[in-house]
Amino acid sequence: MKTGYEIIASTIVFLFLFYLYFNRKPDRSKSNYPNHTIVSPCDGTVMNAEGRNISIFLNPFDIHAQYVPIDGYIKAIEIIHGKKYMANKPESIHNEGVKVIFSSELGDIEVIQRVGFFVRRIQNYIQVNEFVQRGYNYGKINFGSRVDIVLPPNNNTILKVNQKVYAGITIIA
Repeated sequence: MKTGYEIIASTIVFLFLFYLYFNRKPDRSKSNYPNHTIVSPCDGTVMNAEGRNISIFLNPFDIHAQYVPIDGYIKAIEIIHGKKYMANKPESIHNEGVKVIFSSELGDIEVIQRVGFFVRRIQNYIQVNEFVQRGYNYGKINFGSRVDIVLPPNNNTILKVNQKVYAGITIIA
């Protein structure tokens, strides 16, 4: 039978290891795609894929770092005020978040990091007018979340609903 100290120590070790696992940020900057290729900014499962609009759900076991989808400049960063619905529900499109607009050769690409019901923190490491390269880790959302993407005009997604995507690896348009 475990003592109270052993239970507390085991719990602390488990939480610490889960924290390290959850906050992993693999290098996704090495791809051999042509410069005009748009890749997924996050790992997750496609919830919606219609025309220029994509929604990706990140469960607690997905990597929660976000990556630049294409070479370009940070045109704008906007805080979105809203609700805090469960991130895997359609109404989460109205959740709080941060919209980053990447200006590329193909046009502007919007990536919106959205909080979930339990999530309240989005971190970004970029600034307006900064040049960024595809696959660069620019931020993260803590725990289960959602990322929405609006592709440039004349670009439609090739993704399918329920498809698993990987940041910096999966071509999305």
